[in-house]
Amino acid sequence: MTINQLMTLVDDLTPNQYTAAHKLRWLNEVEKTILTELVLTHEGGRENPFTPYETADDTELLAPAPYDRVYPLYLEMKIHYHNGETGRYNDAAAACQNAWDELRNWYNRTHAPLAAAKRLDLTGGAPCV
Repeated sequence: MTINQLMTLVDDLTPNQYTAAHKLRWLNEVEKTILTELVLTHEGGRENPFTPYETADDTELLAPAPYDRVYPLYLEMKIHYHNGETGRYNDAAAACQNAWDELRNWYNRTHAPLAAAKRLDLTGGAPCV
């Protein structure tokens, strides 16, 4: 999913008065969480510091389909929170938590955690001969 696709989806499913800047700020929150709590804690995680998104463009987001549903759910949750819609917020928060759990579980199944990756290297980094 790209940033543009996300913004269009959120505005279609959850009409709101918030600017693209607000939604980008919320997107940066969830994207940085994915990077710091999942990607950087596992083998092969990129070492670059997080650079916040500043514009809605065709940049591809970190979470792949079908786990990318965490993005619109997170933005929906933030919209309902800032609108003071407690019931809708609670529903969106529960759905977002479920999507986060699915993303985290998939990532943990498919990527070795850093500590485990180091334990599995029995050669101490030396090539096997």
